[in-house]
Amino acid sequence: MVSEGEAFCPGHVTAFFEVHEDPDPRKKGSRGAGLSLSLGVRTVARVRDDIHPTIDVLVNGRRQKAEVTERVAQKVLGDRSCEVKILSDTSLPVSQGFGVSAAAALSTALALDDALGTKIPRDELVAIAHETEVECGTGLGDVVPASMGGMDMRLKPGAPGHADVRKFPVEADLLLAVIGAEMPTKAVLQDPKKVVAINRIGGAFVDEFSRDPTLERLFELGARFAEGTGLADKRVLEVIRASRMFGRATMAMLGNSVVATGNREQLATLYLKFGTLQRCGIDNEGARVL
Repeated sequence: MVSEGEAFCPGHVTAFFEVHEDPDPRKKGSRGAGLSLSLGVRTVARVRDDIHPTIDVLVNGRRQKAEVTERVAQKVLGDRSCEVKILSDTSLPVSQGFGVSAAAALSTALALDDALGTKIPRDELVAIAHETEVECGTGLGDVVPASMGGMDMRLKPGAPGHADVRKFPVEADLLLAVIGAEMPTKAVLQDPKKVVAINRIGGAFVDEFSRDPTLERLFELGARFAEGTGLADKRVLEVIRASRMFGRATMAMLGNSVVATGNREQLATLYLKFGTLQRCGIDNEGARVL
């Protein structure tokens, strides 16, 4: 007999952040601030008992070696012997700062727990997804805020039980524009010079944002962070500056992409000169079983 569970996790954009190292992956993470997106990852988990356990992952209908998703599934399964199919669908591009691996990890944990009927506490499922992202080097701070939704302020890093994350429900129409090549998170976080630049600015910006946590401030500090850290190349900076005529934009960390709000038609015309474009809103609900 096949049992099935389904879950959705919003994508997540970080505007600025500070890296916190710790040998415990549940304590390691980032302080920062960002937004949960109405676009994300929808995952169906199908399970049946089998003496030959397998985990088969399909992303947008294609079989893929998705390390984060597979490891999350293994942790949720524990010592159960099952044939598992994980079917994830998303319209968001990977390695562009939209939190796709985090959304895949958490939607998989929620969907698989639902299919198994194991009723693992939600905070533990979020912790499993965060821990796995850290272990795989694909992210530091998207999972917990994506589990909550809205605009977030991450005051302490890590998984539930360690993190201190504040949520602010906000409404805004957003544009997501990809204007350059993929930027693998691991490559940035393993570069000591880049981490020093990130932490030099990021920590102060989190403190500054905590005194005035508004959407306008998020975009302002994000744009300053992108330029001050050197993470944004000339093309990204050009787009951020040009956006000021019609609204505000900031770089999606970590990607050669921007997230923007304002006059959507004017901004769309601008962004289509540089690359691909998607429209979305802010998800204020967070990850959930469907």
